[in-house]
Amino acid sequence: MKIREAAERLLKPHYLFRPLQALRRLVRARRPRGETGGSPPLVELMLPWGLPFRVSPGEDIGRAVDQLGLYDLTVSETLWRLTDPGDLAVDVGANLGHMTGLLALRAGPSGQVLAFEPHPAVFVDLEANMTLVRKDPRAAPVELTRTALSDAAGSASLDPGDDFAAHRGRSRLVGETAFSSARIPVPTTTLDLALGERRAAVVKIDVEGSEAKVLCGAHEALRDGRILHLVYEAFEGDRRELAALLQTYGYTVFVLGRTFFGLHLGATGATPRLPAWEPPSCLATRAPDQARARLRPLGWQVLSRGAAR
Repeated sequence: MKIREAAERLLKPHYLFRPLQALRRLVRARRPRGETGGSPPLVELMLPWGLPFRVSPGEDIGRAVDQLGLYDLTVSETLWRLTDPGDLAVDVGANLGHMTGLLALRAGPSGQVLAFEPHPAVFVDLEANMTLVRKDPRAAPVELTRTALSDAAGSASLDPGDDFAAHRGRSRLVGETAFSSARIPVPTTTLDLALGERRAAVVKIDVEGSEAKVLCGAHEALRDGRILHLVYEAFEGDRRELAALLQTYGYTVFVLGRTFFGLHLGATGATPRLPAWEPPSCLATRAPDQARARLRPLGWQVLSRGAAR
């Protein structure tokens, strides 16, 4: 059983394409549990694409980056392949900035990234990580906003969840009048207001169940086709409803998944091919042929040595 468990931990593309990451995982697994003396401190790690990233290994995203080298291989690879130099990209629910930095690197100095993160404590860490990104001449300018995107400009309440220290990516909007001792009042705006008349090549949305509100606040941009590719988290209960909404605007919707060897695009109603630890996401696109062509080739570009160049 121990051999099987070890094999399951190590037989991942993260380790095949980056063998040193597997060695790091093994070294960490052999450390005594009490060595850290409580919650692990903030550490600076290097992401596969050559950007430093500060995380706490005791928190969800930090643990994934520490053990696997990055967070959410499927979405990371999708954003990597769909973003071009000079693009305007938007990260809705930026959290610590893992995807924000990736988008900035891909968009390059001639591009731009807009990132939105409403939680004040998380926003501090996002700013710190983007300070590191801004030092890299390969990266696009990043504009950070401590605001939640929703269906209207105004205010709302943010519920950080029961165990915020361990799960800092689970904060969700609950409405301005919702009662919770831990709720945080936050400003809201819409994607239409944030974009104005600009066109976004890639928009990533991860807002813990408020994806429909974000899309409703992007009515004009979606109607006019000013968002080319939209990558959004979509659990089973919301997947069909969100897909149906986006299809009314002329988007083709794919369920994102992966095998050991590369990405997999599923039909709208398909069950995602994903390991249990990766959240399900979808791709809505105005350019389905382009998306298929870019996402079909096997391999993991974000894990390759060329990603850091």
